[in-house]
Amino acid sequence: MMEVSYPDWLETQNWIKKGDCVYVISDILELAKTYRAQGEKLQLSHVVEKLQELVGEEGTLLFPTFNWDFCKGIAFDYYKTPCRTGALSTAALKHEGFQRTAHPIYSFAVWGKKQAELMENDAVDSFGPGTIFEKLYDWNAKALVIGIPPLSGLTYIHHVEQVVGVPFRYHKTFTADYTTADGVCTERSYRMYVRDLDIDPKEINGFAPLGEIMERDGLIRKAYYSGVPSEMLYIRDADAAARKDILENEARNMYDYER
Repeated sequence: MMEVSYPDWLETQNWIKKGDCVYVISDILELAKTYRAQGEKLQLSHVVEKLQELVGEEGTLLFPTFNWDFCKGIAFDYYKTPCRTGALSTAALKHEGFQRTAHPIYSFAVWGKKQAELMENDAVDSFGPGTIFEKLYDWNAKALVIGIPPLSGLTYIHHVEQVVGVPFRYHKTFTADYTTADGVCTERSYRMYVRDLDIDPKEINGFAPLGEIMERDGLIRKAYYSGVPSEMLYIRDADAAARKDILENEARNMYDYER
């Protein structure tokens, strides 16, 4: 029998306050295994509901519901295209009150005060000015990372790369059919700042060196629930750390490639 549930444990960390905007990144496999070892089942809806309770009606939650099939020319359907970013994000997408934003590659399941503004976002770019990633910076959002290293799932870093400019990425346009929430199907095009395969930089263990620097500097708060890590960081701190590494260190704490 679990002494305390993960949602209740999360509340004791005091990382999330009323009115916060929180971007939730997760891989709950190890957390689910911990529950099974105790003869219990992790209820993902309870995690979502606890987060709603913590941010309150004045807060906002975003769960990534990304899917990269559009980049292969596979049609996007607002209701049918599945989330490829984990079980917790899928649970949020199905949870009452959440809506999915419009981007066919980088959509989010969103809830809370800023939901309407997020739903109106019609950016063609995946990253950069005018995208939801820019709003995360503007709103001084927090990132809650569950079950994985703190920066390994932080797609926001690619937004920084586009804003600053890096030699190993370029803009590429993808086109495929797009079916809206109203059932209207048209051909659409969206852009992504993609890797240059001729350079082919390799991420260093999910940006582990950059994460270690942020932890050393007190910018990442970490705690363990039955051995499974959770972390909290501010998007603006991640932005500043990635920006500095790109501009002053040629992204050496992020990528391994020949310079």
